[in-house]
Amino acid sequence: MITPFIKFILDPFTLLGILLFILITAIFFKKDRLSRWSAIAAGLWFIIISTPLIPTLVIHSLERRYVPVDVATLPNKNAPYHIIILGGGHGFDDRLPANSLLSKQALGRLNEGIRLHRQLPNSKLVLSGFSASGRTTQAEMLQQTAFLLGIDPPRTILQEEPSNTYEEAHVYASTYGQSHPVIIVTSAFHMPRAMKVFRSAGVDATASPANYRLKGSWRYRWLGLPALSNVENMGIGISEYAALAWYDLKY
Repeated sequence: MITPFIKFILDPFTLLGILLFILITAIFFKKDRLSRWSAIAAGLWFIIISTPLIPTLVIHSLERRYVPVDVATLPNKNAPYHIIILGGGHGFDDRLPANSLLSKQALGRLNEGIRLHRQLPNSKLVLSGFSASGRTTQAEMLQQTAFLLGIDPPRTILQEEPSNTYEEAHVYASTYGQSHPVIIVTSAFHMPRAMKVFRSAGVDATASPANYRLKGSWRYRWLGLPALSNVENMGIGISEYAALAWYDLKY
C-alpha cells in the first residue's frame, strides 16, 4: 500500500501549501510573473478541491460501484458465510467502552457486518486488524464491541496480524482459501480496492459497503460554497485512486 509520505504528498492541502509558498517567495523576491501565475494556480486549485463539483465526481465514481448486500438476493442464506470486516481504526481511553473507542469508520463497518450476520444464521464475523501500539488490536476492539452488541463469542473469528488491506486479504486466503462464501465489509470509497486485492489473493468475495460519504441528492450536488468536507472527499478520492494505481503497478 502507499506510504504515509506519499499520502502526504497527494493531500490536496499539501499542493495548496506548495503553491502558496511559491507565491509568497515570488512576492518576496519581486518576481511579478511568477507571483501572478502562482496566485492563479493556487486560486484555481482551492476552487477545485473546496467546492463540490470535482470532489463529488471523484468520490461518487468510487462509491457507486457496489451497493450493500440484500440478503434476500443471496442464493443460499443458510451457507456458512464469513463476513470479513476490515479494520478502520480505534483509540484508547480507560473510561470508555469498546464501542466508544472505535473510529466512525470502524463502527460503521461493524454495524453493516452485524446487520448481515443477524440475517445469515450460519455466518461468522471475521474481525481484522493489528495494533501499531502493541496494545489492544483492531480485531479485538471490534470483537469486544460485537460482544457488547449481543454477538455470541463463538460466532467471531480474529485476524490480528494484518496492518493493511493487502495483508488482510492474504492472511485470510492463506487460512481459509475458498472454503467459505465471503462477504467483504468496508467503507464504500475503499471497496473497489478491497475487492481487487481480495480477488487477486484468490478470494471470490461479495461486497457490502458501509460509511457512504455521499447519500441521496448529495451524489449529484455540483454547485456550492467551499467546505472542508469537499477537501476531505478530494483527498480520500486521490488517495484511493493512487493506491489502486500503485497496486496495479506492483502486483
